[in-house]
Amino acid sequence: MKKLLLFVLLPLLLLIGAGAGAFVAGLIPGFGGGAETEMTEAQKAELERKENIAPSAAKASPTGAVFHTLDEFVVNLQSNRGYPVFLLLSITIELSDQSAVPVITTQEPRIRDGMIVYLSSLTPQQLNGYDGIQGVRNRTWKLLRELVDPDLILNVQIAKLTVK
Repeated sequence: MKKLLLFVLLPLLLLIGAGAGAFVAGLIPGFGGGAETEMTEAQKAELERKENIAPSAAKASPTGAVFHTLDEFVVNLQSNRGYPVFLLLSITIELSDQSAVPVITTQEPRIRDGMIVYLSSLTPQQLNGYDGIQGVRNRTWKLLRELVDPDLILNVQIAKLTVK
């Protein structure tokens, strides 16, 4: 009887305990426990990351879309040079329909303020190449979605970006 307890029941009890521990810790994929909450959090993080990234500039416009160009920005960039370095920027916003233009127009001072604060913290090196332009697009996208109803804004394009 002691041999049965020692060689059969004790290892069986040990395996059941280890399986329950793995289940509670979420180490078994596809089975409850912590894995589902972690997956949900990961999905939320991915969704938030996507919301802060502007759609592709090559994305086709839906029927009825309207383009609204903001006045040009001239911003003094951060620089170690002995002379000022300026950024000239023009942004075009793609809107869902014509009724969204007055909303953008009323929020334009806030949009300009947010963009000027952000852009004045950049250096000319940070604006070089694709990553620099995409960074400006993404920050503009995020700012617009914070200030205006996200359903009104379809895309944002950089019409002009010149560093002098």
